[in-house]
Amino acid sequence: MPRNSAQRKERVLLIMLLGMLGVLVVFFGGLLLKTHREFENFKARQVRIESKLIQARKEFEQKEAYLSRLLEDPEFLERVVRERLGYSRPDELLFRFSEDP
Repeated sequence: MPRNSAQRKERVLLIMLLGMLGVLVVFFGGLLLKTHREFENFKARQVRIESKLIQARKEFEQKEAYLSRLLEDPEFLERVVRERLGYSRPDELLFRFSEDP
């Protein structure tokens, strides 16, 4: 009898340890899965932000080129002032036509 009792205790202890191990595996697996999802979200966010940064740099370069052209090319400056601001020379007459039919 004492031998059966000892074997039974060992089995119960083994089952309890395996159960605890299973619970720990499930717990840490879930934790790992959650961490992996967060990592994937951060990677996707990083890609979006880098894309916006590239777009902002392109826009900055275009505006910088436009400004340098305004400062260095007097003909371009005159054309822009005439088109956007409607300026004219003192001896010129401007005709404006409506775009309505």
